[in-house]
Amino acid sequence: MGKYFNVTIKPFIDPHEQNDGVIADTKILADWTGFEIPSGPARLIGMTILARGTDGDDVTDTDFEIIWAKGTKAGGAPVTLGNTTDGVQTPGDGTAGWFNLIQGKTYVDVSSGMSDGDLVALRTIHPLNVNHATNAAGAVDGFPAKGALVLQGEPNSGTTGYDKLYCAMINKVGNFASRQQTITVDGTPAITTNVMTVADVDARLVFAPGDVVYDEDDRLMGTVKSLTNTTITFEDNLANEGVNDKILYNASPITIVAMFEQ
Repeated sequence: MGKYFNVTIKPFIDPHEQNDGVIADTKILADWTGFEIPSGPARLIGMTILARGTDGDDVTDTDFEIIWAKGTKAGGAPVTLGNTTDGVQTPGDGTAGWFNLIQGKTYVDVSSGMSDGDLVALRTIHPLNVNHATNAAGAVDGFPAKGALVLQGEPNSGTTGYDKLYCAMINKVGNFASRQQTITVDGTPAITTNVMTVADVDARLVFAPGDVVYDEDDRLMGTVKSLTNTTITFEDNLANEGVNDKILYNASPITIVAMFEQ
């Protein structure tokens, strides 16, 4: 019997791009995000995607692709795909490119696997088949229905006993749904405190413990420890001073919970 495990992956989506809602078809949603699995090959057998919208409302995203890759032999991430909202750029200089690092892709057809509105502040998406690509209509793109997607990192590329893999996201079909939040900083909290007062929206609708918060100018605030309706307590003191009335964003409004067998 195989060993099963889940890995939570939080790709970074620029806050100012979330606000604008102008990430178009074929443009980059998120560059390479690293995650670790126990050493050795592992078969991707399932996936749950958690999508949060504006101010705690439901959201219906466009389809997107997840590109899976290993790291370089030197232990680093693949060369950047490019800037968010841009198309994929030329992949390196021929020695550091990502050509031979990609191990597969998953097309996420949100209409075929998305929950209804019962969760109120969250949509869950369950791709019907994570082991091959599908198009927007759910049809198979030339891959066998039982084809397995097996991922394997460079040996010893993670912490002891783990290898490191990477994924990136590319938007498909239409403009990525805007997350133009209205929750704002109330006052000017200093970097000597880990508590921030917020206004306009209940903080518990927008954030959860573990979320990484930035302001609208892409300035890091910190990682959420706990919440009340009007305050955010961070795990550490603020990374940057808060600015009154600046809008706050979750840096990873889409979370991937990947399920593996090894």
